Amino acid sequence: MLLGVLETARWVSQSDLDDATKLASMKTWLSVIRVLIDVFLVFAGVCFVALLVVLFHSGRTTRHPIEKNQLEWLFWAGLLAAVPVGYTLLLALSNDNDHRVEFALGWTARLSMFLASLAFLCAYTVGIIRYKLMLIDELVSRGVMYYLARVLLAVGFGVAVSTVLLILDRLTHQQNAPPGAQRVLVLGTILVVVALILLWVRGRVQQAIDRKFFREKYRLHTAMERINQAVVRVGDPQSLADRMLGSCHDVFQVRSAAIYLIDEAPQHFRLMAVRGTPDHELPLRVELEPESIEQLQTHSHILGPRQGGSQSESGIAWPLMQDLSAELLYGLELDGRIGVLVALGSKPDETIYSAEDLTFLGALGQITSVALHSVRVHRDVTRLNDELQDKVETIAEQERRIAVMEARLSEGGTTAPISSEQPHAERAFHREPIIGSSPALKNVLQTVQKVAGSEASVLIHGPSGTGKELLAQAIHDNSPRRDGPLVRVHSAALSPSLLESELFGHVKGAFTGAHRDRVGRFEMANGGTLFLDEIGDISLETQVKLLRVLQTRAFEPVGGTRTIDVDVRLITATHQDLKSLIRAERFREDLYYRLNVISIEIPGLAQRREDIVELAIHFLQRSSSRIGKAITDIDEPAVAALLEYDWPGNIRELENAIERATVLTDGDVIMLEDLPEEVRLGNNPAGATMASHAVTLPHAELDEPPRPLNTGNERDRLLEALQESGGNKARAARALGIPRSTFFSQLKKHGLD
Repeated sequence: MLLGVLETARWVSQSDLDDATKLASMKTWLSVIRVLIDVFLVFAGVCFVALLVVLFHSGRTTRHPIEKNQLEWLFWAGLLAAVPVGYTLLLALSNDNDHRVEFALGWTARLSMFLASLAFLCAYTVGIIRYKLMLIDELVSRGVMYYLARVLLAVGFGVAVSTVLLILDRLTHQQNAPPGAQRVLVLGTILVVVALILLWVRGRVQQAIDRKFFREKYRLHTAMERINQAVVRVGDPQSLADRMLGSCHDVFQVRSAAIYLIDEAPQHFRLMAVRGTPDHELPLRVELEPESIEQLQTHSHILGPRQGGSQSESGIAWPLMQDLSAELLYGLELDGRIGVLVALGSKPDETIYSAEDLTFLGALGQITSVALHSVRVHRDVTRLNDELQDKVETIAEQERRIAVMEARLSEGGTTAPISSEQPHAERAFHREPIIGSSPALKNVLQTVQKVAGSEASVLIHGPSGTGKELLAQAIHDNSPRRDGPLVRVHSAALSPSLLESELFGHVKGAFTGAHRDRVGRFEMANGGTLFLDEIGDISLETQVKLLRVLQTRAFEPVGGTRTIDVDVRLITATHQDLKSLIRAERFREDLYYRLNVISIEIPGLAQRREDIVELAIHFLQRSSSRIGKAITDIDEPAVAALLEYDWPGNIRELENAIERATVLTDGDVIMLEDLPEEVRLGNNPAGATMASHAVTLPHAELDEPPRPLNTGNERDRLLEALQESGGNKARAARALGIPRSTFFSQLKKHGLD
């Protein structure tokens, strides 16, 4: 507007009007100019006063100490400049013409404005040098250096391309240069290769420049990738917490960082990970005041006093922040409450946490919260699946036990089916001495059913205590020789001389003590079956005579000359590796092939766990009936212990364990504490044998029920039980003497699931 008035006055002065008219017009327009100048000066003075008010208010309300100091310097500079500015305005607005001339042409007005400008310049300079006002120096220097680096890169790339083109041009003008199309092809290939190399070099250099000037963005990118990898893998809370803390430490370059995860109580947190070098050792557990939790739920963070935090926000939490060497507390919500506490120390050069830093923490916190929630859901689903599987197995075992009991009650014949899908002829298979219906046992019985009707020799191989003699009984009972005798001989229990006499008999006077003739086991088994157990323990001399009997079906008694013909089917058994004995020259190879016409491998009890409950109930009924106790069942923890134990002594060890429990129990149900210690604890020591367990009456203290875990040391005892059981929760529950469902609930309560 002022320029328009001046332009109008200039036009009037240059017009064709007479002098009187021009003078009158010029006075009028000059009066307008004076009014406009006065209005502008008044407006400028009002703006100056408003600036001082804004500086004062901002200095009182800001939470950042560096920004507060900057504003204080500017405010005091404004107050100092108010004196010369006020004096200048007084000269300009005065009605005294001398004052106006002094304002327009005098040196005092110019000196006053110079002093005012100098005050602001000094305050601004102090802000830049001492407090990095607005970080202008850093921004300008970084921007200039970045663009200078890019310009140098572009110039260097251009010079390189020009140099290559110049070299190629010189090559084309040489006298010995290739002619025509060949030259174009060679030079074109060279140009393409050089261009690709230069472009690759330019890209690498540009990437290095970007990493140098924008390293914060690259750190942020790396941090987000690290968290994303943790989310994809759905790791444990410890891994996620460590990755988040590492990301915060790398991006902010803080002196120390720690992360705490919520503990049992809502306000208690336990240390999960630490990065950097704290000023002192951090506490393993901390407690947040309700006011601090409310502040974290409202604003997600609490700033320390040096970071501009207000007294109302950081006053209560400041002692805790000192204990954690923290300048910033950040809370992450899990399931509607603060579940994760991040404590970050001071940044390099004591700079403050900016809004961008808090935004990054928010984004990182949301990803981490989702990841932790996913981990928790995954672990809950896994735990529920394990519990469901345990219940399914329990129901299956109960149904199995019910079926076994019903079969026992309704058992009226001597036959038992192998499979309901088999024809009627095959269902007549006699197996009453053999207990169990596992797939492994069914395979063995199917083999027995096939070979029982033949006359071939059978070699039964399996660990001690697996029922090899019962299997021989089943073969005999289902063979055409069932009406003949089944004669049993335990070879390892007799010396070589006695074994020979036992097998073949002797005549009177054959040796000292032979006062009368004795019929041998081969002759006793004529028309039936002879079962030789532990065939691997017989001597080589006896093996020779046994081989001759198998070949000729005839023998002479010890000391006799009469040949006796026999019709005997031979079944042998051993727990040893006969092939190894052959290599050691302790067993004849020709005898092995005579015995091993049909081989049956009987599995150990660890390979047929499905039969454990059925066998245990069978032994329980037999033992309770023999000792006169009305014991009807085995409780669930005891069944679980039976199923978990590996039974190195096989069925014989199980029978002894049930007989021991039957003797020791005081009720009508066998409990977990009635079982042998190694079965209760799941111990399977090396070298364990089928030897019977020594029955020892329990001490009086053992009659007391297991004491419940105290709340104070409950978590420690759970951890100790898990460690001693190698992570096996079922064994840990048995060691503590509590049901598995209760054990799982306590694990979930303490966050150990």
